[in-house]
Amino acid sequence: MTAHAVVIAGGGPTGLMLAGELALAGVDVAIVERRASQDLVGSRAGGLHSRTIEVLNQRGIADRFLSQRQTHPAVSFHQIRLDISDFPTRHNYLLALRQNHIERIMAEWVGELAVPIHREREVTGFAQDDTGVDVALSDGQSLRAKYLVGCDGGRSLIRKAAGIEFPGWDPTTSWLIAEAEMSEEPKWGFHQDAIGTHAIGKLDDGRAGVVLTEPQLRLDIEPTLRDISEAPRRRLRDRLRDPQSDLDLAVHRHDTSGCHVPRPTRPVGWRRRARTSPDGWTGPQHRCAGCGEPGMEAGPGGQADITRRPPR
Repeated sequence: MTAHAVVIAGGGPTGLMLAGELALAGVDVAIVERRASQDLVGSRAGGLHSRTIEVLNQRGIADRFLSQRQTHPAVSFHQIRLDISDFPTRHNYLLALRQNHIERIMAEWVGELAVPIHREREVTGFAQDDTGVDVALSDGQSLRAKYLVGCDGGRSLIRKAAGIEFPGWDPTTSWLIAEAEMSEEPKWGFHQDAIGTHAIGKLDDGRAGVVLTEPQLRLDIEPTLRDISEAPRRRLRDRLRDPQSDLDLAVHRHDTSGCHVPRPTRPVGWRRRARTSPDGWTGPQHRCAGCGEPGMEAGPGGQADITRRPPR
């Protein structure tokens, strides 16, 4: 059985950043990731904010990201443009960079730090004792670790199995997120109607990235084929075209990233850090932790902050 000081379940931005931070501190860390590579289905997040770039700069890797895309002096908050060009920081801008590029660059950095990534497998369970955690993997093998950290997303198996709370409110709104090819160029940007805010933007490959507010709350884990087939045609045509023109936004090919349901919570990195405590701090299940915050942007910065702060 292979042993590490820390095993991280999940090799997305949060898991990669935590692995890099621990490796820089001389900790023997490994990642378990279900994907064969850092390739993503869909573009996911679309940029990095100032504070995250500052953290990456502290690690000497900000230029790797900045060299890939354009910067913008303003950020948007509920469709309100906020100019941050006068902020007291060297990185007073937003970096437009898709998550697939962000993950690729982060994985290259983690690889340079010699962090092993156990790919094409998942954590399926674990058992704790006084000295560590036995981590069961989907390929039938297992790992031994002093600590197990769940960076495996909002539906984290680690968090649920360890009984770590995920406090917040019940969701009230859901969105359908799709990437589509269109027969004619649409009207780009944000669009408002009685249902909510919708957006359509151009992706790197020329397709349209679409976010549609659903008329009713959907709790499906994944949209059905019918959702994907009908919703973009109907909603893009009815909601996202220019009311002053006859432009038809019929979709002739589309993929999806899934239905996204928000769940507002307090930052989970703060809530769950006590679970990572060394012997004698808190609770019988102190060798398993859930880390990260809602959304890609907060995760990397949160992990850098957690590894720097002393325990409370």
